[in-house]
This record gives sequence, C-alpha cells and structure tokens, in this order.
Amino acid sequence: MQVQRFLASAWASVHGPSDPNALLVSVLDNGFGGLAASPGPRPVAWSALRAAAADLPVAFPVVRGNNPVDERSSTAALCSHSEGERSVAHRAVADAVRVARELGTPRVVLDLGVVGIPGEIEAEDVGEPGYDWNQERAHALLARRKVGRDAAVDRACRELFSIVKSFPDMHFCVTQSRSLRAVLDPEALQDIVEDLGGRRLGYWHDAALCARREQILGEAQGIWLETFGNRLQGMTLGDASPDGLYLPPGAGGVDYGLCATYVPRTGSPLPVVLELDLSVTPGELAGMRSCLDKYGL
Repeated sequence: MQVQRFLASAWASVHGPSDPNALLVSVLDNGFGGLAASPGPRPVAWSALRAAAADLPVAFPVVRGNNPVDERSSTAALCSHSEGERSVAHRAVADAVRVARELGTPRVVLDLGVVGIPGEIEAEDVGEPGYDWNQERAHALLARRKVGRDAAVDRACRELFSIVKSFPDMHFCVTQSRSLRAVLDPEALQDIVEDLGGRRLGYWHDAALCARREQILGEAQGIWLETFGNRLQGMTLGDASPDGLYLPPGAGGVDYGLCATYVPRTGSPLPVVLELDLSVTPGELAGMRSCLDKYGL
C-alpha cells in the first residue's frame, strides 16, 4: 500500500507561518509531503511557495478549484442555465489551472456545481452544523433537484468537454459537492464518464462528503470507490458527523479501512490530502497522524 500524505493549504495558511519557507518547513516537520492547493480565507503567494520549495523535499500534488471548507463553491454555476454565470465558474477553473501551472502540477480537481431549482431553499449544505437533516427534508430537496437533473448533467458533459479541450496539459478530476443539489452523484458521474468516452477524466474521492451523504441519504460511501476506483487519482481525508465536515480523522463516520482498500499496491504513491475545518487546532495533528497511520493512509 503506497500513499503520500499532504496537508490542505486552506487550513495551513491560517494556522501555519506566513513566511513561505517557514510554512513549508512546518509542513514537513508535521509529517506531510507538501501542500494541496485550493482557494482559502487567506491569500497565498503560490509563486513564492514554489520558489521556497526549490531547496526542500516538498511537492504540490493537486489544485482544487474550490475551497472545500466553504459552503460556497466557486464553480457552483458551472452547469447553470445562464451563460454569464457559467462564465464566472469558468474563470474559477482557469484560476485553478493558473495556480497548477505555477506549482508545477498537472492535476486539477473540480466540483461540478449544483442543479438549479426554483423557489427558496431552507438548507442544502451537508456540513451545516446543527441542521436536522432527516430523511424527509433531504429527499424533498432531492425531488426538486430531479426536475433539472438531466439538463444539468448534459451541461456538465459539454462544459467538461470544453474545459479538457481548452487545457490539454492538465489532468482534470471531479469530486463531490457539499450541496445536496450537487450535479454529481454516482449515477451522474457514470453518465458523464460514458459521454466523454476516452477523454481523460479522473475521480478524486472526498471521504468526508461521501460519509456525510451516507449519514443523510443512506448512500453507501463505498459505492463511489467501487464504481470509479479504476479512475481514482487521490483522496481528501477528514471526518464527518452531524457536527460538521473535515473534522479530525476518527471523530466521525468515515470508513478509513474501506478507503485504504482502494489504495494501489504498486506504482506511484496515491496522494491523500488532510483537509480540516479551520476550527481544528494544530495541537491535534499528532493524534490525526496516528489515526491515519493505523490504516496506512
């Protein structure tokens, strides 16, 4: 079993040193192989980080187009009816590609956004603490999503085709969304894969989001890995419970043993990224590493 463990930049930029060299040294000192990039609450000088990495054994394995710890996805409108809204999402994709090129990685992970539905929405974020996501509320929202689902998946196919064509030097992966209105569910991803045919499209497993979907919808978190494990390019690790998302590993319902069974036994190490809510303190890192070590992640 081969993995290489990385720390998410959103959390690291808040809790780590502001100096690029000191930040990377702290990442190494805490047992990580580098940083996984995404937008975050604090701006990051990616070119300065890349320069600081020249003399350090660090890597930047992936850029995520949205900030997972923020319920507002920058690519939420990627499959919108509105051309103007889709243009905003495409700019976010282009920003992610720019950062990936700055950091020297070809891998970009995308959240395909949400299905547009009419009327007001009481709640949609699976990570909203304290919200009573009972079966009735969840399935009522899914029923409203179903109306626009097919059209949104069709647009997702067209938009992904355009993105892959526009950036042929990049390797794109898709991942889950925090929203129950998400375009992407297992059936949608199967449709997208079939539509794109032989074009390169990877799958990035967000363990916390899959666990939360299981808790709310009864959707087995393993169905994603079982169906798309042959496209697996990496994992985001962090736990999930009714208290929130990206909790310290071991504090929620993520099945880390299951995740570990899909790590390739040969070939290059699989990148796994520890994504954490900003409220998690640095003092908890040692315990989190021990939990992941237990499963070989």
